[in-house]
Amino acid sequence: MKRIHEATHFLSWHRYYVLLYENLLRRVDCHFTVAYWDWSVVSSNPFSTANPQDLWHSANTGFGGNGNNLTDCVQTGPFRESEWSLVPLPAGSPPEPGPRCLERIFNGNPPDAVAVQEVLRITAGNFTDFELMLRLNLHDVVHCLIDGTMCSLDSAAAPEFFLHHGFIDKIWADWQKKSDAHKNAFFPNVNVVMPGTQVYPRQVVDLASQPGGVRVEYQPSRAASNVLPLLRGLSLSALHHIPRRPFSGINEKTIKMFHLKPSEVKRAKEFEKLLQPLNSYARGDENSSPSFDEEPLGLNSEMNEK
Repeated sequence: MKRIHEATHFLSWHRYYVLLYENLLRRVDCHFTVAYWDWSVVSSNPFSTANPQDLWHSANTGFGGNGNNLTDCVQTGPFRESEWSLVPLPAGSPPEPGPRCLERIFNGNPPDAVAVQEVLRITAGNFTDFELMLRLNLHDVVHCLIDGTMCSLDSAAAPEFFLHHGFIDKIWADWQKKSDAHKNAFFPNVNVVMPGTQVYPRQVVDLASQPGGVRVEYQPSRAASNVLPLLRGLSLSALHHIPRRPFSGINEKTIKMFHLKPSEVKRAKEFEKLLQPLNSYARGDENSSPSFDEEPLGLNSEMNEK
C-alpha cells in the first residue's frame, strides 16, 4: 500500500485502478460509468442525510449514513450491516468472527471549492507541490473524515472509495487541461511500471487514450457549473479573501494511516495554512457568506467512450 501512496505512483496508479474497477462493472452493465462525489461543494455540511438526494441518505437510493455509536457499523442504506459485508480477509490473516461490517465515523469538513481552485492554480513547473497538496491535504484528509473503513487498510472495500477517488482523479484531470505542460508533468519520465501492474504511468496520463482504447471525460456537477466560472475569474488574492468556514486538516490518524513522512507532514501543514480562509465565519453566519452547497448530492458521472 505504501508505494501507491507516494508521489511516484499515487495519481497514475489510482487512475488505472478506477479504470479497472469500471471495466469489471461494465461486464455486468455495459452502460456503467464511475461516479464521483464532489465533497468540495458540500463542505459546510458534507454528511447530510436529510434530503433523499443526499449521498448518505438512509434509503436504498443513497449510500447509507454514519455508523452506530457502539460498533461504528453502518445500519442504514444498501450497505447496512444486515445486508452487506466487506470482502473476506486475505489468506493467512488473523481470523475474525463472522462477516465484517462497513464502518463509518463521520467527522469534520472537507476542503471547499475555493481550496480546490487554489490547488488548481499551481503552475505546471511546480508539480511536486500540486501532487502533495492533492494527495495529503485533499485525498488523505477526506479518507479520514469519513473514517471507519475508509481510514483503514480495508479502505478500497468501502463503496464510497471510488466516489472519492473519482473526484481526486477529476481534480488532476482539470489541472492537466490547463496546458500540455500540465498534462505531461512528471509521469512521462517515470520509467518503472506501476506496482502490481505491467503498465507505465505515462500510459494513463492522457484521459483521451487510456489502456484498452477507453476515453474518459468528467462532467461537472450542477453546483460546480454554477460556482466554478465565478471562482476562475478571481485572482488568487481574491480567492484567499472570500469569507468561508475553516475546514478540517491533517491529523494524527491521517498521518498514521498513510505512513506520512515528517517532511511531508511539515510541508502539508504549511500548505494547509495557505488553503484555509483568511476571513472565516462561524456556524450560524452562513446567510451573510457565499455558499457552494447548491447540489446536495455533489455527485456526478464520469463518461467513458471507446
